[in-house]
Formats: sequence, C-alpha cells, structure tokens
Amino acid sequence: MNYTLEDIKNFILEFTELEYQFGLGQFDNSITDEEWYVLVAKLENCYSEEFVYYAIITAYRDESLMTKKFYDNNKKNLKKRRLFLIRKYEKAKFGKGIYNADSNVVFSCFIGSDVEMGAEVYPTNVSVGIVNGRLKIISSRELDFEKRRNKEVIEWIYNKRSNVYTEGITIKKDGTLIETLRIVEPEHPTWIADYNQG
Repeated sequence: MNYTLEDIKNFILEFTELEYQFGLGQFDNSITDEEWYVLVAKLENCYSEEFVYYAIITAYRDESLMTKKFYDNNKKNLKKRRLFLIRKYEKAKFGKGIYNADSNVVFSCFIGSDVEMGAEVYPTNVSVGIVNGRLKIISSRELDFEKRRNKEVIEWIYNKRSNVYTEGITIKKDGTLIETLRIVEPEHPTWIADYNQG
C-alpha cells in the first residue's frame, strides 16, 4: 500500500495517545483488567513483531500502586508526546534485526518527550516502516545529547547497550529523502535549523 505522510501522521498521533493512556492506566483503578489488556494489545500492535519484544510494555499492573495519589502524581508529570516532523526516505538500509519490513520506504517521525523539558523540542526519532502491508514502528533512535551540547547539531544514535542496538533493530542508513511534513516548529534554534532543512 502507498501510505501518505498524512497517514503516517495519523498513525503516530494514535500511537502517542495510546502510549499516554498506557502511562496513565498503570495507576488507574477505574480501568478494568479487560480494558487494560485491550489497551496494551493496541499499543503492542503499533510495533513490528521483532521490535515490540524490546519495548517497555507490560500487561502487569501493581494494585498497590493503583491509588489516587500515584495516579494524580503521574498525571501531573506525564504528558503526551508531540509530533513535530515527518521525513519520508526511500531505499533505507536496515540492520539485521529488521527482517520483515519493506526497505524501499521508511518514515522518520520526530517526537517530543513525555516529561517537561523546558523548550518544546524532539529528543526521539521513531522509524515507521511497512510490515506485511501495515504501518509499524520498526526502530527508534535517541538524540546524541553530547553532540547537541558541544557542536549544536542534531544527530541520532542508538544506545550501544540496548537490545535494539545489539540485535540490529536499527536503521543503518535512512536513504534518499523524498518528502517532508512539518507539523509543529520546535522552540530552540538548533532544532529549528534541523526542522527546516531538507
């Protein structure tokens, strides 16, 4: 299927909403176990099969933490991640751990933090691919904070101790930039320069 950037935007917005509801739901005793399992399944379904194994998603909830105090505190500190930018690439090169996605196209989705960081910026680059005809998150990179701090550049890295890196669930090369969808401009000059390139 030929997905548009608008399709990717809708997919990521649904993912960030599910992720937010998952973060709240861990402490919400008003959600039944059945509702919780449905939410977990929907969130897991956003990831490709090999990547979901490493995602921090669990159906287990600790009842001792499902109190109004924990819920209110979590709700105060947790925020839904914002989608800033999507870039579409063709002919990406994948690591060995991404074996069932169509490597002809990959979408880099730049999303914000789930906690307050001061300025609204994107510290995460989530890669969306097409797996068996459906959109799935196939990998995720984090901002190289040292390069950002020292050289004022935006670069994306994998934590070399993470299973995503050691199992090769990586984007080795994005490929050729085909199209860009700018959604929300970030609030810092380094990010603004990155946002406006390409």
